[in-house]
Amino acid sequence: MNTDFEQKIWRAGIEKYSYSEKEWKELIKALLDDFQQFIDQSFERTLEAEIDVLNPQSPSFSQWIWTQEEKPSPLSIVWTGVIGGQMVGTENGEDFFQVSLTLFLFEAADKKRICLTTGESVLEFTFERDTESHGYWRGHGWREDEWGEWEDVAYE
Repeated sequence: MNTDFEQKIWRAGIEKYSYSEKEWKELIKALLDDFQQFIDQSFERTLEAEIDVLNPQSPSFSQWIWTQEEKPSPLSIVWTGVIGGQMVGTENGEDFFQVSLTLFLFEAADKKRICLTTGESVLEFTFERDTESHGYWRGHGWREDEWGEWEDVAYE
């Protein structure tokens, strides 16, 4: 990813100025392009991201993505997901802008949601900063939907 974009992500919500909606759209596109390279798989995107820049110290965004449909076989899997960014706090009281991406897997033939028998139902990824301020995607594996916010997600 472009270093300028990475620096904008690390400074989001902290700068004395806010980014325009156009700048956020460019950042989101760059993040999704980078995620596409990370997973080495093409996917579709909603036409517009939901972007909230009303409060410059607390910007947020989200955008849905999904796999490109192919001819389903009994072993095929499709997925949908949402990328989101928002300010989060740390235990020591510092705020930072966090970008996460949540994926939901489905059987391709009948679109049944795939969940583990132990309760985990989503795959989580975050865009993180390394020691040299470069960004990278980190997979966290299967996670539970702690607050039940994703129970009704379907592949349409």
